[in-house]
Amino acid sequence: GQEAGLVVIPAERFEDDFFRLRTGVAGAFLQKFVTYGVRVAILGDISRHLEASSALRDFVYESNRGRQIWFVGTEEDLRSRQLSSFNT
Repeated sequence: GQEAGLVVIPAERFEDDFFRLRTGVAGAFLQKFVTYGVRVAILGDISRHLEASSALRDFVYESNRGRQIWFVGTEEDLRSRQLSSFNT
């Protein structure tokens, strides 16, 4: 019944395979949100995954440039991003 505009998922809910792009888990999962036009934010510290993968760093960078998929470290970062997305 409720139409969610943004789904926020804690990063710790994901297994490590999600952050290994070669597994395809993240792509398949996130594509569902894109297909149905629902924005999604992965909330939490993923620094260890970013340090391990330049491909993931690039993916996160490109995702955060858009409006559909965000990777944010804190709730404050999320609130700030939401405000800036409404102002553009």
